[in-house]
Amino acid sequence: MPRKCHRQTHPSNTASSLSPPVDGSRTQNVGVGRREVGHGRGTGRAAPPVARRVSALLGGSGGGGGDEAEVEPQDGVPLRAPLPFPQAISLGLSCAVDGSRAALSRPSDAWKPLTAATLVVAVSLDGAGFYAASQFLRPGDNAGMISTLVSKVLTVAVDGAWVFVAPVVAVAVVQQVLPLLGEKILFDALKATAGLEEDEAEEQEGEVNTTVPSASPSLPSASLRAIRAARVQELEESDGLGLRSFGVAASRARSLAGLGLAAVPIGIGLSFVLPVVGSVAATGLATTIAAYTLAWELLDPYFDKANMGFEEQEKLVWSNRFVLTAFALPFAAALAVPLVGPLSVAVAQGAVAELVWRLLEPEPAEKQAE
Repeated sequence: MPRKCHRQTHPSNTASSLSPPVDGSRTQNVGVGRREVGHGRGTGRAAPPVARRVSALLGGSGGGGGDEAEVEPQDGVPLRAPLPFPQAISLGLSCAVDGSRAALSRPSDAWKPLTAATLVVAVSLDGAGFYAASQFLRPGDNAGMISTLVSKVLTVAVDGAWVFVAPVVAVAVVQQVLPLLGEKILFDALKATAGLEEDEAEEQEGEVNTTVPSASPSLPSASLRAIRAARVQELEESDGLGLRSFGVAASRARSLAGLGLAAVPIGIGLSFVLPVVGSVAATGLATTIAAYTLAWELLDPYFDKANMGFEEQEKLVWSNRFVLTAFALPFAAALAVPLVGPLSVAVAQGAVAELVWRLLEPEPAEKQAE
């Protein structure tokens, strides 16, 4: 369902943000400002084929988090240079912890309906998936010992993977059917983590507090608040993708489904070759792919308001895959817990705000310099 904008964008703002530079140089939209990134047409690299993507997602040779050549700046994509692997993991986990803490301290009004909708869809998908696996993989009446063993191993592998996949699919379904819930939670969290709620409280109390924690200690808190307030307002006033969001969602689903299907034979092979260790490794693979998928889905409201198409989203997400996977890994594991897991989806959606400010948006110092 297309998202409705909160306010109408001023025509002059829209025109200025889309007009090309007169000197022929290419600029990159970065929040409320712009940054020169050189001359000529940037190509940007799309994500590699699915087989290489599975390897790269696990830290293989398919591309590292610090491959500068893999992330050429692209118009409309607020990219930062990708971080090396250790720093990427640290940043992702830090955003998950700090974002969860901030989200829990200021829960949004949309928490309950989003949680209820996700819980209903996740439980339905769990039941349907387990039943389908048991029926499709059930050994025949005259099956031998080997066939029965193979059937049991496949059933365990499929059920184990489905435990992680079903909640993520539920999140994706709810994001499309009830998009305003995730958007409301995200923007409430963006305002809270930007310090805007503190500003409102101070205005009501007639007090001024200049000691607001920020991601950039060298930047005065008042300047940081002004920058983030302008960016939040810009995103809120955006019309978003509109009807294009359906096509973007379909393309994202195809891309992620291809990644998941490419990992299926790997997981099954590990389960057969190493019955105990292989099952654990297969579960880890399923968790990693579920985390990568979940991070992309949680960022959907931000991408929609930022007017980012599928190709732009794919490049941005893939370039920052280690940060995003590390961020979503705790939430993917929590969501896999039957019945209780979907209760964490609202926290995860709110925690994304920390990821937006610290990874996807440009440094406040860069904006101030502009």
